Amino acid sequence: MTSPPVVGIVGGGQLARMLAEAASPLGIHLRVLAAESDEGAAEIICDVTIGSPDDSQAILDFAQTVDVLTFDHENVDLHALRQLEQSGCAVRPGVKLLEFADKAHQRQRFSEAGLPVPPFLVIDLAQSPTNQALPLQQALEFCAEHADDQGKIVIKASRGGYDGRGVWMLKAEELEGFFAQYTGAPLLLEPKLELQSEVAVLVARNPSGQVAVWPVLETVQVDGMCNEVLLPAALSPELILQAEQIGRQIAELLDAVGVFAVELFVSAQDLLINEIAPRVHNSGHITIEACATSQFSQHLRAILDWPLGPTHMLYPAAVMANVVGVANQDPRVHQGIALHQEAGSHIHLYGKTPRPGRKIGHVSVVGQDLAQCRTSAAVAAAALSSGIASGASPI
Repeated sequence: MTSPPVVGIVGGGQLARMLAEAASPLGIHLRVLAAESDEGAAEIICDVTIGSPDDSQAILDFAQTVDVLTFDHENVDLHALRQLEQSGCAVRPGVKLLEFADKAHQRQRFSEAGLPVPPFLVIDLAQSPTNQALPLQQALEFCAEHADDQGKIVIKASRGGYDGRGVWMLKAEELEGFFAQYTGAPLLLEPKLELQSEVAVLVARNPSGQVAVWPVLETVQVDGMCNEVLLPAALSPELILQAEQIGRQIAELLDAVGVFAVELFVSAQDLLINEIAPRVHNSGHITIEACATSQFSQHLRAILDWPLGPTHMLYPAAVMANVVGVANQDPRVHQGIALHQEAGSHIHLYGKTPRPGRKIGHVSVVGQDLAQCRTSAAVAAAALSSGIASGASPI
């Protein structure tokens, strides 16, 4: 009997967990390299190797036990991955795409390629640790040209930031003090844009060059964290087409393999690239129930160079709401309450220890009306977070 393909995942978080759920019906064996933590994948994946994704030797050893190597997150040792690629190991996505986890690298490369990006300035304070006069002067000039009505610009750490972390809104007079105390990755400066909305386009590409694009999603942010995803996005047909084309252009530019997400700003009826995530993405969780092929099933198809599946919507409307942690409230004891309140909701919990502000699950609702789906998803997500739902008795 032929052995199933073995896909190795570096990282044991919720993305690995949902990849496992998609792998089972496809007959794919998953093996995970995970640190000893509460990330959640180990609850449902039986083949787990304990080791740090920061340990290059652990990655090199792990790769020898699988057919294809992929990732739960992009914070991995690129030097080790280059070694693996050079040895012929199937690393998917490859280093070329994973390098784009760096926001400064993204902006520079996309700008050079003629793709639409906001005005930006990259500052690397590590290049001038004893003399910050030049980068400060450059930042002040950028601020003078691009500050909003309150005198603020946006500063982002080029690596490591997520869910609103590693982002600052500063005025010109605050820059010197900020630079003096900042240590870390290079900084990306950009204007504080007036946004009509934020959208995302999910793209898949396999090594044979086949590309698939999902319908464009609208994302709703709260304090820098994605709170809701709405499908379809409220965009003109022209902007929908442009967003899809941007996704295809990036797929070809980067020789991408697997699923990745392009996050876009809608400002003054124009699309501007905010950033890309070189992996399956929070905004794409909605595809599990809403689309003909989920992002997780598609990612596995892509990295194994199998034909990609169709991506069309199965329902006129769909909404996903993230479940955010509340101290001392475990969502696993609140499922009955949520389902009592919204029986049609699709609940996904990640097996993560609840903490305030931490994404610990999501709820998707599909139907005929976007507003009704949105209300239902929000009610169920709130019940899971807090255990409190209007008119519901604890179950």
